Amino acid sequence: MTTKEINDRIEAMLIAKIASHRLDIRMHFKNRHTVAWPELKYNTITGYINTLKVWMEMAKLIEKAYDGFVPSEPYATYTAKKLTHDTTRT
Repeated sequence: MTTKEINDRIEAMLIAKIASHRLDIRMHFKNRHTVAWPELKYNTITGYINTLKVWMEMAKLIEKAYDGFVPSEPYATYTAKKLTHDTTRT
């Protein structure tokens, strides 16, 4: 594999992880009152949020390593937000 292919795979994995965690947070937050123990669901949501923050910070560090500077929003984060945009809300 070339360096370009490896970089593309890293970027794709980052996008997938960030998008997955965004969707998990949205799903759990929407259904937080339908469970038997809402305070346990709150802890689960908090864990997903913390993990998402870590992945977003990793995206910033990787973007900085590639280009030498960090844009206001790394490309991986931007793409994950576009993929997980909720079109049902106005």
